[in-house]
Amino acid sequence: MTTKTALSRAAIAALLLLSAGCAGSKSSGSGAPRDTLRWALADTPNSLDIAHGFNTPSTTIQFAVLDTMVTIGRDGQVAPGIAESWTHPDPHTYIFTMREGVKFSDGTPVTAEDAAFSLARHTDPKVASQAASYVTQVEKVEVTGPRTVRVTLSKPNPTFLATASMSWQIVPKKLAEAHPKDLGSPEVPTLGSGPYKVTKFSLTSGVTLERNELYWGPKSPMRKVEIKTITDPETLRLAVSSGEVDGTADVNPRDIRKWATLPGVATLTYPANNVSFLSLTVKNGPLKDVHVRRAIAHAVDRTALATLLTGGRGERADTILSKPQLLTLYGATPPKLLTYAYDVNAAKAELAKSAYPKGFTIVAPYDSGGDGTSALQAVVADLAKIGITLELKPMPSEAYTTQLMENKGTSIQLSNLVYGTPDPGEVLPDLLSRASAEPQGFNRSGYGTAELDAKLDELGKLEGPARVEAVTKVLTEAAEQVPYLPLFHAEGAVALNKKFKGDYHTWISNFFSVVSPVAGS
Repeated sequence: MTTKTALSRAAIAALLLLSAGCAGSKSSGSGAPRDTLRWALADTPNSLDIAHGFNTPSTTIQFAVLDTMVTIGRDGQVAPGIAESWTHPDPHTYIFTMREGVKFSDGTPVTAEDAAFSLARHTDPKVASQAASYVTQVEKVEVTGPRTVRVTLSKPNPTFLATASMSWQIVPKKLAEAHPKDLGSPEVPTLGSGPYKVTKFSLTSGVTLERNELYWGPKSPMRKVEIKTITDPETLRLAVSSGEVDGTADVNPRDIRKWATLPGVATLTYPANNVSFLSLTVKNGPLKDVHVRRAIAHAVDRTALATLLTGGRGERADTILSKPQLLTLYGATPPKLLTYAYDVNAAKAELAKSAYPKGFTIVAPYDSGGDGTSALQAVVADLAKIGITLELKPMPSEAYTTQLMENKGTSIQLSNLVYGTPDPGEVLPDLLSRASAEPQGFNRSGYGTAELDAKLDELGKLEGPARVEAVTKVLTEAAEQVPYLPLFHAEGAVALNKKFKGDYHTWISNFFSVVSPVAGS
């Protein structure tokens, strides 16, 4: 078997280059050295360990600090990471050969034992890893030589390498064993072999990264990255405009016109690997009734929501897959799948078939510090037209996130998931398997059956047209049962001070290593 797996040439990432020249001093903005990048996040990273911080702000830091065994290249293909090569001798087995001489940022060698443990730990219930749904088919991880690791799967899974590019972050075995619950916290930040090392991590005052001079790969142009959280969108825009920070990847597409007018700032968009949707918890109450869920699907004006929330920089979604994943799966001509047109009369007719023909009231907790309030208010107005009263219950961000990750106390939730690979196999088990409905999983709907789990397992055995057909059947079931209502796909957007240039693409995992100062700025 080949040592490099192509996911799809059809998913070739669109590149964007943010760059401009400007004369000036050896500092950027308000006195920062040219080799220091000041970056802003819209949310606070809660953990620098993917097992306990599998969210966008946290992984933004993680992938700057931690190497993975394999990675995703800009063309959407699985590419070498810490593993310089691998073989696939049979459908259940992968054998990885690690690079020689790789060291953690403290100078200790990265061993095969570290690599094997870093994958196996996600299968340990005591760790309660948020990445556990990515490794459900990992049966055994063994060290077979000084630089070789063998992974045995319980069932064939062609998605394994793609998901390993996200979940298989390599940490020191000794450190992780000593801190199964608090690795990645401010008290025990983490230790990696990636382009940067952590020198400060505070939930209140931010993160400081410094270049890892022992990194085995290309040297990062920026010596230091200072990262702060700015949750308010307008405050964030003003911070970039004033030079308080140099850039952010948290530009809301609906505000792109305002960002584009900022002097000295380059703002461009790129195809993002995301999908926004409503999770409809199917375990109890009115949402247990499929006719209620179908009524909601007809009642929500998704096209209007897409326009409202993306400012024309997105479009309505009809499946739970992202646009790059649909392109990977079907090419430019996807099949016509079941969808629900905005139709109030059809919604009322569907509700009439349910056990709640006159409507009902349901409470939906939401993150009071998030940016989804306007979307939820639009959903409230749409559902009121068919007799469903959706009462929004604001919760502090931390309490809401904790409740969400426990997969309890939810009803209708607004989610925006950003995925790391173009493979649909990354999404479907996450959102539809019963295992992922357990605490720390991402199946917020709670939907799942033994039959559907079997279909998801079957995906791992198939390739080519047979796999496409199997994925289509899963998507059809999801459309018929409506555990999720897809809302829209949005473009990604990056803003960067013109004193810097950055080479970004859809599959980039480490924003900071592609930024460099513009000569003469």
